[in-house]
Amino acid sequence: MKYPYENEFFAYCKNEKKYTDRTMLIVTKSVASFWNYYQNGADDATLDNIQATDIQNYLNSLETNLGMKKNTINKYISHLKVYFTFLYSHHLIKNYPVIEINGRRFNRKHIYVINWMDKLPQIAQIDGIHPETVKMMLAIALGYLPDEVLKLRYSDVYSKINSYELRQYLKNHTNFTNGDDPYILGKKFGGYYASDFHLSRRAEPDRKLIGMDITLQNLRLSFVYSILSREDMTDKQLQQKLKVNAKTLFYYRQNMMRYNILKEFELPNKEE
Repeated sequence: MKYPYENEFFAYCKNEKKYTDRTMLIVTKSVASFWNYYQNGADDATLDNIQATDIQNYLNSLETNLGMKKNTINKYISHLKVYFTFLYSHHLIKNYPVIEINGRRFNRKHIYVINWMDKLPQIAQIDGIHPETVKMMLAIALGYLPDEVLKLRYSDVYSKINSYELRQYLKNHTNFTNGDDPYILGKKFGGYYASDFHLSRRAEPDRKLIGMDITLQNLRLSFVYSILSREDMTDKQLQQKLKVNAKTLFYYRQNMMRYNILKEFELPNKEE
C-alpha cells in the first residue's frame, strides 16, 4: 500500500470522478508522494493527525528541494484536494486539512524575513524558544542544505560555530545519551528524521516569538535571499556560498525580484 485507502481511492477516481487511466496515475502519484513525505517525518503517521501545516511544509519542500514551479505545485494541491475530499466525504477522516490550502498565485508575493543569521546568539536566549528552532536556524546559517541538516552530527557543526554562546548552546541542548557524536536534530532514541515534519511541528509555536515561519525549506529560502541581497559578492562567490549552479542562482534571483517581499529581521521586544 502506497497510502491509506489506496484501492478505495482508485475506485473513486475511476467510477465517481470518471478519470482516465492516465489522470488516475498522475493523481495517485501525487498522493503517494505526499504520504511518503508525511510518513517518513511523523512519529505517529495517521490520517487524523494531518494538519494544514503538514501539507504546506510538503508543498514548500517541492519548491525548495525539487525546484518545482508554482503551476506544477498547484497541480499537486489539486490532486491532494481530490484525495482528502474523498476521505472526508466517505467519513474516513474527521478533519479536512486542505480547507486552508490555496493555490500558489503568480501575482501574490511571499514575505521572507532576511538577515537573521548574525542575531542567532540573541535568538537562542529568547525565553521559551525551542532548541529545535535554534539548531535548525544554526545549521541553515552555516550553509547546509535542508536534506543535509537532518543528518548533521555534533562534530560536523561544533567547530564551524564562531560564537562562543552558540557553541555552548549546542553543547547544552544536544542529547549525548546514544553516543559522543549524535545527530544534533536526531530522534530521542537515536537515528535521524527523514524529513523536517516532526521538527517543524515542534518549532511551530516559535513563529510568534520571532515573526517568521520555521521550516527548513523556509529558513533556506530566507538564507538564500539574505545572501542575494548583498552587493559585495560576485556571481561566482554567490554560487559557492549557496552551493548552487548558475541556472539555480538565476532562478532564485528572479523569484526574489518578482514574487517575494523581503523584510529585515527584528528581535522581539523584551516587554512583549
